[in-house]
Amino acid sequence: MWKKSLRARLILCVVIPVVAALVTIGGLGFLSAYNEAQQIYDTELSHVASLTVTLLSAEDQEEATHARRDDEADERFNPDIVELGTDFDKIDGKQQEKIGFRIWKKNRLLFYSPSSADFGAERKKAGFFTEEIGGKEWRVYVLIDAKSGYTLEVAQKLHIRQLLITKILTTIFSPLALAPIVILLITWIGLSKGLAPLVAVSDAVKNRSALDLTPLPTDWSLDEITPLINSLNGLFTNLDYALKKERRFTDFAAHELRTPIAVLKTQAQTALKSTDPNERRMILKAQVAAANRATSMVDQLLALARLEHVDIPAVPLLLNEVATNVVQEKQTLAAEKRISLRQNLSTNIFVKGNKELIEILLSNLIENAIKYTPEQGEVVVSVCSQNNAPTLIVADTGQGVPETKLPYLTEPFYRVAGHQQPGAGLGLAIVSRTATLMGATLALRNKDTSHGFEAIVQFPADAS
Repeated sequence: MWKKSLRARLILCVVIPVVAALVTIGGLGFLSAYNEAQQIYDTELSHVASLTVTLLSAEDQEEATHARRDDEADERFNPDIVELGTDFDKIDGKQQEKIGFRIWKKNRLLFYSPSSADFGAERKKAGFFTEEIGGKEWRVYVLIDAKSGYTLEVAQKLHIRQLLITKILTTIFSPLALAPIVILLITWIGLSKGLAPLVAVSDAVKNRSALDLTPLPTDWSLDEITPLINSLNGLFTNLDYALKKERRFTDFAAHELRTPIAVLKTQAQTALKSTDPNERRMILKAQVAAANRATSMVDQLLALARLEHVDIPAVPLLLNEVATNVVQEKQTLAAEKRISLRQNLSTNIFVKGNKELIEILLSNLIENAIKYTPEQGEVVVSVCSQNNAPTLIVADTGQGVPETKLPYLTEPFYRVAGHQQPGAGLGLAIVSRTATLMGATLALRNKDTSHGFEAIVQFPADAS
């Protein structure tokens, strides 16, 4: 479930590292406190030993002041048994023993506690030691006072102090066991509030209709969500533009197709009523022209629809050869209108592109030029290199286009007012889309020196 839930992922990414860090810090703190407590108990042993030696030395000095002379060599000496310290509280239901100790002077045992019966021989080395005595581990401290001649051995069973230390530290650190639950709860509440704007965005998108492409509000969003909202708004804008463009495309296509179909229907009805063979012949010719117009428009619509979703690989081509083939195909169309169609080819120009796309592009440019060039006019197709970039130019001797209308010529179904030539306004839209697919640029302009119009297609410089 956590793989599909952002909240669960965030909780895992936050809680697990925090708990791991808490456990690590708690463990290190526990060990540090444990070692510190051990040192405290060691210090206690050393203080007990030091205090005892001090008291014994003071007693010796007092006896020396009263000039006590005892022949210690002849005296039979028996060590005294002394219990040092008080009873500990019960730990885990067991009564704990007292501190064990022994007091030596000049290799003679003076005092000892009952628990030190198994301590063995006198220890000649001072300091702290951990030894196994009587099957149990003891912490032993040996203090050797060279001035007074006393040697003090003070010891404590390790398991006693370990139980005491563990009980104290457990009492201190046990509340940390609740930390993961508290952290999880706080994280869950915080993430729920923090993800509320994202949930609001999701609900706003989910609850809107398929046709509602208005931008989402940004005034309540967070900095981290703003890029997502901006991206969604950009998508909505593009979709809205695409839908409007498609709607306009459909409306114009339906309108343009309705006209020739209506003409065909009217002419057919007239032909059925006519009894004059010549009139019927004229009507049939008109029907053929209307059918040709409808066919041409359907072909252009299909070509434009294909180009909207085309992805054709490019290969090196000789642009001169492609241009020559297309010009030859359009000679008949130019001859019908008594227009001179010629080509002006420079040295071989290579271009990286798709032959079919280049043919579609050039065919539409030539047909458009022939359509808007009056009889006895001229259309010239040039292949050259401008600024080291392969360039294709189609120029005519028509009346040109008003400068204010030039930016709209590549829009589908756009036709300049005042022109009487039949058409659907798709030719230059197809040219523009084809050029874009090949990475080329299209420039449409009126001639500077004379009447006429020219279209310039420039391919990328590194495409040749």
